[in-house]
Amino acid sequence: MPSPGSKENSTVKSRCGHSTLFVLCSLFFLLSLAGIVALIASDLHHSFKDSLIHERLDAWPLMMIGVSYITLQFAIKQDLHERLKGIFLGIAFLCWGAEQLLPPSRLVTILDECAVTIFVVDVSVIIWGHLNKAERTNLPL
Repeated sequence: MPSPGSKENSTVKSRCGHSTLFVLCSLFFLLSLAGIVALIASDLHHSFKDSLIHERLDAWPLMMIGVSYITLQFAIKQDLHERLKGIFLGIAFLCWGAEQLLPPSRLVTILDECAVTIFVVDVSVIIWGHLNKAERTNLPL
């Protein structure tokens, strides 16, 4: 049996922690898919009319996929830059979902701007990386 402070014991704890994170990530992922099914079923039932039910159901999958993606960032090995990008993307989904649950206000405007900013910056970083790669290799885009 490994001693409490041994490297073997910390490896076991690490694997157990990663397993828990993968389970949580999977759970939130499945909850987001269930939210999509509930949203579509409700919209079909209400003939796609905008309603408070739609807004509430719309928030659920956005927030669950955000939590799932944030959890994934801690479950997989990657460099800090990629982990932070993933965390911010998950936060953007949380902001987007949260704003669906709130009445119009300054807070909703701030959440909306946070989500839009994170999405635009995230995609801009991807585009910039591809442009730089194409330039370095002298390949057409």
